[in-house]
Amino acid sequence: MHPNIKTNPSTEMLLAQEDTDRDGQITIKDKGPKVFIIPTANSAGFNRAEIRGTYALSNLLQELQLATDHNRKFIILSEDRLFENPLQRLERLIKFHFWDALTRRIDADGLEAICADPKNRQKDTRNRIYIPFEDVIGLQYFTDVSVARPHLNLDVVRMPRNITPQYAQSLNTHPGVLALSLRRLNENVGWDVLSNVVGAPFAVPGGRFNEQYGWDSYFESLGLIIDGRLGLAQGMADNFIYEIEHYGKILNANRSYYLTRSQPPFLTDMFRQLYAALSKESKRQIMEMESRHTDTSAPPNISSSKKIWKPQDLSMWLARAVRASIKELFSVWLSLPRLDPVVGLSKYHPDGLGVPPETEEGHFDTVFQPFADKLEVPVKHYEELYANGQVVEPELDDYFMHDRAVRESGHDTTYRFDGKCANLATVDLNCLVYKYETDLAEIFDSDFGGSFTFRVRRGDEDSNLNDFNLWVQRLEFEGIDKMIGGNSIWNTSWAKDILVYDTEMNIKYSELPSNSLEHNQTGPTFFVDSASTFTVSLPAALFKSLATRTHTLINKYLWSDADSLFLDYDCKKHERPSFETVTAMWALWAGVASADQSKVLIPKCLQLFEVVGGLVSTSEKSRGEITAERMPRQWDYPYDDNLGWAPHQIMAWKGLANYGHQTEAQRLAYRWLYTCVKAFVDFNGVVPEKFDVVSMTHLVNVEYGNVGSDFQYVVREGFGWMNASCQVGLQYLSSTMRRSLGALVHPNDLFRAK
Repeated sequence: MHPNIKTNPSTEMLLAQEDTDRDGQITIKDKGPKVFIIPTANSAGFNRAEIRGTYALSNLLQELQLATDHNRKFIILSEDRLFENPLQRLERLIKFHFWDALTRRIDADGLEAICADPKNRQKDTRNRIYIPFEDVIGLQYFTDVSVARPHLNLDVVRMPRNITPQYAQSLNTHPGVLALSLRRLNENVGWDVLSNVVGAPFAVPGGRFNEQYGWDSYFESLGLIIDGRLGLAQGMADNFIYEIEHYGKILNANRSYYLTRSQPPFLTDMFRQLYAALSKESKRQIMEMESRHTDTSAPPNISSSKKIWKPQDLSMWLARAVRASIKELFSVWLSLPRLDPVVGLSKYHPDGLGVPPETEEGHFDTVFQPFADKLEVPVKHYEELYANGQVVEPELDDYFMHDRAVRESGHDTTYRFDGKCANLATVDLNCLVYKYETDLAEIFDSDFGGSFTFRVRRGDEDSNLNDFNLWVQRLEFEGIDKMIGGNSIWNTSWAKDILVYDTEMNIKYSELPSNSLEHNQTGPTFFVDSASTFTVSLPAALFKSLATRTHTLINKYLWSDADSLFLDYDCKKHERPSFETVTAMWALWAGVASADQSKVLIPKCLQLFEVVGGLVSTSEKSRGEITAERMPRQWDYPYDDNLGWAPHQIMAWKGLANYGHQTEAQRLAYRWLYTCVKAFVDFNGVVPEKFDVVSMTHLVNVEYGNVGSDFQYVVREGFGWMNASCQVGLQYLSSTMRRSLGALVHPNDLFRAK
C-alpha cells in the first residue's frame, strides 16, 4: 500500500476528524474514530486504504506536515513509514532530525536564532552579544558582523577583564548572549573574512532553553557520540574550554544573567569519551585513505567536506582540554567559596547578587510579600527597591544565595536544598570532583608520561607567581591532608590564570610522544619563562593524592552505615541531613563506593527509587508532606507526579554497570525507554523534558511545566538530554529486549516472565 495524498486538504480533514481536543496533535486523549481513509497511488487513486490507530494516524499527521514544510502539494507514503516500528522511528528521528533542529552556532548566520530569548522579560530586548575582554578576535568579528548585518541591530559589548558580581547584576536590565568559540573554515584565510568564520556548534536543550547549558551538554554529548555526531560534540567541548578560559568556569548557560553560576562539572569525562571516539575515527579515516591509495578501485567514502582527525591535532586538543580542566578544578571547585574550609569538601556556592532575572514574573512574590508588607508597598515595587539596592535585607540576601546555589546544582528546585544549598557538601558534586581528580591522574599517566606541563600568567605584581610558590612550599612541607579542611589554607587561585589557549604548549604536545615525557616526577615544579608567564609541571601523583583525600572525606562525612547510603553534609550545622536522593548512585558512576559499600548501596537505592518507569529523584519520606502552603518541587517525589529525569537514569545505568550489575542496569534502562516509547506512540511523537515514571506519562502538573510537550502537528527537536537518554539506554539492551521494546511489552510483563 502506497497512499497518494494531497497534503493541505488531507491535513485539514485529518485534524477535523481526529484532533477532537483541538491541540494540533492526535493522541490517545482524542475521541475521533481512529480510522482515516485515503487513496492509494498504485491504483491511481481508485482504491482506498484505511489508516487505523492513534500511532499510525499521528505518523500520518507528522508526514503531512513535513511535506507541507517543504511546499509539497502531494506525497506518496509508504505503509512502512506509517506503521514503522516505534523504537526504530524514535531512534531515527533523534539521530537524523532532532540533533540538527537543536544545533546552534554563535556567528553571523547563527545569531538570529540564538539571540531570541523567551526568558527575557526586561524592557530592553535588543539583540546583544557580550565579548570577553581578552577575545580581541571575537570583538572584531562581531563588530564587523554588526556592520555587515544591520538588520540584526546587534549591540556588541566588550566586558571588563574582571567580571564581578556587581557587574554581572548590572547587566540584568540589558541581557544578551555570551560569545563562544569561533573557528576558521580555512586556516589559510584570515579572520576578517566573515564567510570564513563560524561558531563552534552546540546543541541546546530545546524550547525556552535556547543556549548551551552546562550539564545538559554532557548528557547530550553522550548521545551525539553514539550517533556519530562527533563534530557537534567536539564543538560543545570547545565551547566549554572557551568558557573556562574567558569566563572562569563552565557556565550554567551562555547568557549574561548566568555569568556568576556554574553547573555540575563533567568536562573530564566528556572529553575523555570524545577523545576516545575521535581517536577511533582518526584511525578509521587513516586506514581508509591508505586503502584508497593502494586500491584505486575503492570508492571514495570520505567526502572532502568531512573533517580529517589528524593524531597531532587530537593531541593538541587533548592538552587544551586538560589545561581547561585543571583550571576549572583548582580555581572553581577547589577554591573559596565552593571549597568548604572546615570540612574540605565542595559545595554549590556561586557568587552573584539579587534575584535570578531569568525566572518568570511573580516567581518570588511569596518570598517578597512579608517584607513588602512591613514597608506597606506592593510586592513588585519592593522587588524593584531590593534589586536597585534601595533596601537592604540580609534575610533575603541569604535566601537568594541558596537559590543561586540550587540553580547551579541543576536540581532547581527541591526541598533537599531548600534554604541551605550553599551550605551543603552534596554527594553528587563531590563524586564529580573525585572523578575529575582520578580522570586527570589517569590521563597524565596514559597520555603525558606521568606529568603535565602548562603556563600561567604571572599576575599583577607577580601575585600568581607568589601564590603558586607559597602553595608549592606548603605542599612540600605539610602535604595535602593538612592543607585542605580544618580551616587550613588551600590557595590555588593562581590557576585562574592558566593559559588554556597556548600555542607553544600545543606544539610541545603535538611533537613529543607520550613515552618521551618525564615519568618519575613526584611533586610540582616550576620555572619563570618570561616577563609575563611561568611554566608549571604537575605530576599524576598530585591528583592521585587529591582523589585519595576526596575519597576519605566523602566516606567520613557523606557515607551513612546506618542508612546504607551516601547523603549530603551540612557544613554550617555540621550534621548530615537524612534526605534520601538518587544521586547517591553517582558514587557508583564515579567509582567512589567500595565493593562492600556497593553491596548494601545498590539494593537500598533500588528499593527506594526504582519504580515501574525508571528511577524517581528522591524518596517520598524525605520529601515530606505536601500541602497548599508547601507545594511540590519538580526534582522531588511529588504527591501526584512521580518525576524521573534523564540524567539520573543515565548516571545510574553506568554506575551499576561499573560494579558488574549489568542485569539491573538493563532493567532500569528498559523501564525508562518503555516510558519514552509509550509516550512517543500515544502522544503524537512527544519527546519531553521529563516524565512521571509511575504513571509513565509526560502529562505532569509541576512548576515550570514540561518543555517539549507543547507543539503543533510534529515534534521537531525532542529535548536534548531526553534524546540522549534514548540513544544511551539502547546500548544497555539485548536484542531480545529491543524487540520487546519495539512491541511495547510492558516492563512488568517482561520482568515477570523472566
